[in-house]
Amino acid sequence: MPAIPQSRFAHWTFLAAVAVYLCTAWCSTGFHAADEQYQVIAFAEARAAHAPRDPLPWEYGAQIRSAFLPVAGMAVFAAARALGMHDPFLLAFLLRALTALLALWALRRFTRGMLPLLPQSLGPPFLLLSYFLWFLPFLLVRFTGETWSGLLILAALAPMPAPQHASRPFLQSGLLLGLAFLCRPPTAAIALGLVGWLVAVKQEARSRTALLLAAMVATVLAGMALDAWFYRQPVATAWNYLRMGVAGNADHPFTEFPWWYYYAWVVKYAIPVFGIPILAAFGLLCAFRPRHFLVWAIVPFLVMHMLLPHKDLRFLYPLAPLMPLLLIAALPAAALHMPRLFGLLARPALRNTLLACAAAVNLLALSVVVSSPAGSGRTRLAQHIRQHYPEQPVRINYLSDEPSVWAIRIPRFYLPPNATDSLVGDACGPLQSVHGGAELLVADKQPGPCPMAARQWVPVERALPRWKEIALRAYDLEDVRPVWRLYQSNPAPTPGLPSAP
Repeated sequence: MPAIPQSRFAHWTFLAAVAVYLCTAWCSTGFHAADEQYQVIAFAEARAAHAPRDPLPWEYGAQIRSAFLPVAGMAVFAAARALGMHDPFLLAFLLRALTALLALWALRRFTRGMLPLLPQSLGPPFLLLSYFLWFLPFLLVRFTGETWSGLLILAALAPMPAPQHASRPFLQSGLLLGLAFLCRPPTAAIALGLVGWLVAVKQEARSRTALLLAAMVATVLAGMALDAWFYRQPVATAWNYLRMGVAGNADHPFTEFPWWYYYAWVVKYAIPVFGIPILAAFGLLCAFRPRHFLVWAIVPFLVMHMLLPHKDLRFLYPLAPLMPLLLIAALPAAALHMPRLFGLLARPALRNTLLACAAAVNLLALSVVVSSPAGSGRTRLAQHIRQHYPEQPVRINYLSDEPSVWAIRIPRFYLPPNATDSLVGDACGPLQSVHGGAELLVADKQPGPCPMAARQWVPVERALPRWKEIALRAYDLEDVRPVWRLYQSNPAPTPGLPSAP
């Protein structure tokens, strides 16, 4: 059977990726990390003076976040509302869809730039990994600084390794790296590493390197002007962010971990089937191909984050789109410097078995992240509330304490204007009355009957589908979190009926 031409394979792979990424953007409702909601959408809504608004996080007053993404969100929301789109779930989807389109553009630009540099036999696996490595569609639809910076870096890298005979690619890459810095200031380490590689390894013309740096600086200055407009005063958000990242904040202490924690997290959260090869590939490149541009891009960024006491896996998300190339680029180094091990793994029976197992695991994990809500699934509960209680007053009672409620509290952005909430310590205790409305409870376990209060809590919705709950228990292991459910007080008003006068 004749082989499919690489260009044709790339075309059909890209079309399949369009379907997968847009499907993920639609199904992956809610937010993976709190910053996606509270430091982007909440900032945008606050600046646009739309109500109801969530309380702004302390980062807004500290002025440590660039206005670039919130202003982009404001623009998307303003255009949508001008066209009569006011549903918050649709507005949030538009942000994820915009991110998915950016991801598709950046991935296609990057794969086109890298394919000519790879052996032809490695082209198809590189394309498949670049688009469909299981965690990429999920991460690359998130409207966050980590995702956008990673995609902008990916697009900036595309023309760098190939010989260049014009200055335009360096101007474009400089602008893209500057935007990545606005989205996430620590990516300056990646940009400086790439500049070092251009000068020391590729020995690029100084004029082109200077053009790249000038474009970066101009973009950062434009971002400072945007910040001044957004915060209504001159401010250096990147400096504030980097200073606080090093010195910390006494009022909001950060969680500290040892320097090696990122390696353990990669193995665990990328799934060992892929996490171990990623670490092995990184070690091989550093040891045997230290002049590779990936080494110069990744090492400064990784070392900086290892030295900082405050650690979070999402800090490494800007590197996620580079992992497919890292895996592929390490294969020639393994074949050359570890011939016995590579020869063993290259035996058809063993190779095909390993590839089949990896493909099955990847497909299973991909199906989970593509088709289910993000995070704790709290927006799934919000959808139920908006659909079943569109007009009558609703009181949402969270069976939780103040330090823990952040994990499930539904942002007001997603709730109808008639919804209010409160914390309760006892599902059978006294509740604030809601005249003509519905009493709801969010809890992680079924409350028992409350005969003294003449109340019984009836389950009406789960934050996560049952099958995803099972999958997450296997994935999170000791860090598994409770799955929250929505309960309605019985007797309660029938959903959809008008409020009592």
